[in-house]
Amino acid sequence: MPFLLRWMWISGFLCLCLDIPRSSEDVPIYPFCPFWRCILKIFKGAVAAALFFSVFVLNSWTEMPKVVKALPLSRTAIQLQFDGQLAAETAENAANYRITPDIQIEDVLLDKRGTRVILFTTPLAVGKAYTLLQKGAGLQAGKAAAETGEIVFTLPMENEITFGAGETVTFSTLQDTNLIVAKDRKTRNHNAGAESFLRCSATGGVFFVAFDLFDAFADMGIEAPAQVLEATVSLHAQQCEGTQTVLIRRVLLPWREGRGISSPAEENELTYNSALHRNLPWNKPPAQAMLAGINGDKESDYNGSEDVAHRVDSTTEIADADKRYVWKGERLTEAVRFWVANPDYNYGYLFAVQDENGEVVFAAKEHADELLRPVLTIRYRTE
Repeated sequence: MPFLLRWMWISGFLCLCLDIPRSSEDVPIYPFCPFWRCILKIFKGAVAAALFFSVFVLNSWTEMPKVVKALPLSRTAIQLQFDGQLAAETAENAANYRITPDIQIEDVLLDKRGTRVILFTTPLAVGKAYTLLQKGAGLQAGKAAAETGEIVFTLPMENEITFGAGETVTFSTLQDTNLIVAKDRKTRNHNAGAESFLRCSATGGVFFVAFDLFDAFADMGIEAPAQVLEATVSLHAQQCEGTQTVLIRRVLLPWREGRGISSPAEENELTYNSALHRNLPWNKPPAQAMLAGINGDKESDYNGSEDVAHRVDSTTEIADADKRYVWKGERLTEAVRFWVANPDYNYGYLFAVQDENGEVVFAAKEHADELLRPVLTIRYRTE
């Protein structure tokens, strides 16, 4: 069909060219008879209208991007990754996909990135091979088309997914920001949420990182915290003064990263003075209020009386720049389990140098290279 429409464009253009003069006397090439001249003008008008309409028809017949990866997330959810941007009408049409043997597709959800969808299905069996079939051209017009894509996948007993920002992670759900500490008091209501770096320093500078897990785990149908087997957080170091130990503590107050570049904060953006500018000040600026025994393990720890957990969940030694470092351990894994069970209290982590004797700079989610951005990796049981 697209070939036919393109042929219409070419032939229609040639018809319109019948009115091009042959010489300086402006003598047209169609017959001189006024009757035929009138008929030809009507014909040309019809051709022009048909060409205009065919633009929209051709666009509606654009082929759907192809599936390049099928990742079974759980017994009832599969994430598909495509090689191009999708139109919602096409991507969320369950009739455009088929899974054999004997799996029904109940719903389809387009990811906000526009290159991935999640298929919600009848239960898959662990360890069994399935084939995903994708339909081909003509999909955006809602027409029947041949099945052209074919990918074989198997649901494992254990799986691994990543959270971050961009196309390289399973789920793009990251927010991060620096907390500006400077002698100039005028900067205490500034925000740095749009900076491409994250800095912690000997002068008290810290930064915040949080990964929103709620939608992903809800989509996967995984509600039991015990299904989370291990969690790690990794950041890419850009600069480092000597060898530094960087610690993480759970944040106990809600915050928003903001869009400032070390500039005056908008309402509800994180600053030196406030977790939410103009609405929720830190108990002890800048985010220093903590009390022994309040570690973010219980819902009551989030009553607003403390800024961050007293306990350190993990530490990592940073010795060199241009390298990715990992924070891990049972306490970090327990934090993720707690956030799965209590998504309203997932305020992420505060990062700080342990002995405040130097500075470390990491890549933020705004960094141009997606591979250098912060990542949360979760290993879990699929059933």
